[in-house]
Amino acid sequence: MQFFFSFIFFIIGLLSALFSPWLLIFSLLPFIYLFFYQKRKLAYLYFIFTIFGFLLIFLLPKGDIKDEIIDGICVFRKENYCLILTLKGKYYVPDKEKQITLFSIVHLQGKTQEILLPHYESVFSFEAYLKTHGVFYQFNAKKISFYFHNPIQNEPLKNYILSFLDKKPSIFLSSLLMGDSLYELDENRILSELGILSTISLSGFHISFFFHILESFFPNSKKKHYHIVEISFLIFFLFLSDYRYSIRRIFLLKCLQLISIYTPWKIEKIERISLAAFTMLIFEPYSILSPSFYYPFPLLFAFAFINLEKENNLKSKLKFVVFIMLFYYPIRVFQTPTINILSPFFQILFLPISHLLFCCGLLMVILPPFGYLLNAPITLFFNLISILENNHFNLVCGTPNIGYLILYYILFFVFLSLLQYRFNSQLRYAYIAFGIMITSSFLPDYIPHYEVTFIDVGQGDCTLIRNGISNILIDTGGSLEVDIAKDCLIPYFYKKKITTLDAVIITHPDYDHNGALSSLSKNFPINNTYIASDFNKQKEQTISISSLDITNLNTYLIPGDSSDNNYNSGVYRFTLSSTVFLIMGDAPKEIENKLLEEKKNIDCDVIKIGHHGSNTSSS
Repeated sequence: MQFFFSFIFFIIGLLSALFSPWLLIFSLLPFIYLFFYQKRKLAYLYFIFTIFGFLLIFLLPKGDIKDEIIDGICVFRKENYCLILTLKGKYYVPDKEKQITLFSIVHLQGKTQEILLPHYESVFSFEAYLKTHGVFYQFNAKKISFYFHNPIQNEPLKNYILSFLDKKPSIFLSSLLMGDSLYELDENRILSELGILSTISLSGFHISFFFHILESFFPNSKKKHYHIVEISFLIFFLFLSDYRYSIRRIFLLKCLQLISIYTPWKIEKIERISLAAFTMLIFEPYSILSPSFYYPFPLLFAFAFINLEKENNLKSKLKFVVFIMLFYYPIRVFQTPTINILSPFFQILFLPISHLLFCCGLLMVILPPFGYLLNAPITLFFNLISILENNHFNLVCGTPNIGYLILYYILFFVFLSLLQYRFNSQLRYAYIAFGIMITSSFLPDYIPHYEVTFIDVGQGDCTLIRNGISNILIDTGGSLEVDIAKDCLIPYFYKKKITTLDAVIITHPDYDHNGALSSLSKNFPINNTYIASDFNKQKEQTISISSLDITNLNTYLIPGDSSDNNYNSGVYRFTLSSTVFLIMGDAPKEIENKLLEEKKNIDCDVIKIGHHGSNTSSS
């Protein structure tokens, strides 16, 4: 267990550097346990691993904004870009023409810049994704030359294998076999709510199942040959998946297992997992923030302490699935604020189906036209998913706080201990406690909140006001790229356990202010909707919504046939918990000057600058 404890201290050091140095205090807990309870006199050496993990984040090269020439190797290749590893760090390099192939060594001339990409609240963040790869800068290459151009690529093989599939089955099997993303699927959201995304991403389960079937064909006298076949398959998986993180993890664990079997160095299972995780984090420490790390490794550690996976009867298999669902529940609710009530059924049903589809996908590698037979069942599956998406089977769980997460996993640790030491009579109480904790996350939030949130809707405006238990939205944003209502606003409301809007107030009809209103009205309960001209009908241009008075200061409204909506933009003033807010909408300089000339009450604590802060539109 020496390396396991060293790894725990190393993880604490990494997390302390990434989030807060105060987390270093947590290293005292395992130290006290090891030094005083287990009497490990060399326990203080574990602090070396803590400091090493802490310093690793700061010492890791992160690139240089001044670079105009970089030399490096392509270590990651996707459809429109690649990642280049240099002595100064990794760079994100756009490459739509696919000039740079994986493992090519390149000389690039161009310019380095900050990574500036569109982003929205609740929507997949590509910048955060690049951070898990340790990438902080973008390099725009104007000239590309090669020291070595790798001609061996898997893309022709992948394209040929998947060419016999329709679009959705192709994306699905590409994810299952090769670790590609399902993000471009319309059903991505419902797959996440059902918990199926995590099942697909746990490629180790599918490969382990395949190897278990493969092993049954080898008698004990031929086991050495089986391990050779196993490693050969993993090397092929590495090539097919472009050496994805998850397949590298499986390959490394298998190599450590074989070292333990065929050499004098006998490495326990828990130590093998620790060594594999430590090795991967040494080279990519920011991957600790990636689902590719925090989905499989904690579960592997849990399995190292119990023997659930070694039992073969139906009851044990159901326990196995329930165990996985309980283990991942907090992670799931952190990622998606709603849980489909059919999720447990689909997870139990989908795990064996995903195993079968994985094996069928492997058969496609040998006989690609077999893909024609897979189109129908996979399409049927997605049709079923679409039916579920159009019905209201979701429960809002919100996003739990860190206290809930800690308490849940303390309970899970107790549950593991009871399971390991066969305290079967006490297990029922653990299940009851799990039931209470999970049920509590679905309770409505009746705690009064007083806050204003400027929601990230990309190029646009959207402001959420929480006044006690009432909720008011000023503007909705709007985008032609994503459905702001479905993909951004509603998930954010559910994170906050908001299930109804008391009012939506629109400043003016520009698309980046009200473009999402139509979709929001269809998919989320809204009690009242107001536009700027509605304030004209009220005394002192003020509308009261759940005891919150909102005043429109722009009384200079130009008739509706004006060619410029910005002159008609509402300028809303309100006071929340003694804090005065002023929302300028897209009111231009002329309106601002009129407000100043007529000495309107524009004193405030917080101002949302007009027209997104444009220097041509706001004074």
